[in-house]
Amino acid sequence: MEASETSARPGAFRILGTSFGLLVLLALLLLTGSRLIARPVDGAAKASEYFGSRPPFGLELADAVRLPTQDVLLRFERPGGAAPAPGEPVDVLLLEYQSAAAVEGVFFITVPEGGDISMRLKEWEKDPSTDWHATLKKDDIAWGTWRSKYLIERAFEQGGGWRDEVRVDLSQKGRAVVLFAHWPEKTPVDEAKLKELLGTIVMKPSEES
Repeated sequence: MEASETSARPGAFRILGTSFGLLVLLALLLLTGSRLIARPVDGAAKASEYFGSRPPFGLELADAVRLPTQDVLLRFERPGGAAPAPGEPVDVLLLEYQSAAAVEGVFFITVPEGGDISMRLKEWEKDPSTDWHATLKKDDIAWGTWRSKYLIERAFEQGGGWRDEVRVDLSQKGRAVVLFAHWPEKTPVDEAKLKELLGTIVMKPSEES
């Protein structure tokens, strides 16, 4: 596994490994409700597959669709837009990919133009007229008897403000899946709460993985 990183070479890693654009597209698909390009799946069964009796933190299944790529997207959020408790994520998504290769792309490190995060941040703080993304951390995370790679991506928003997204590779034999979780504006990822979240995921027994 790869150790913690706060910067990376520009160029290859400038490829859009970030899921923010993808999630915007998925949100548009969900909002339009077009079943010509996104088909519903048995969300209750899928939610039970990953969370057993119920998701943590008061989250509830909001959407379950099969995308044109045949990837399956599950989105969990709080009913009525209720605010999360301190340290908890706003929402959680699980994306089941058709190929393991697609999972690798999710964990490419994103760097700003020029490759210098601190310099780009200083410029943006003086003039937040554009938005941009940067990978803050890529490392391994351990919970219970499990260990996998994860990445924290920060989206700096036009006009000021920022939001954190965490991605955790939950892939096992027979399923390629990534967990995405988003924290409230200007709230860093709480890794203790992240581990608590991961501890509620139903993982296959080791001999099956």
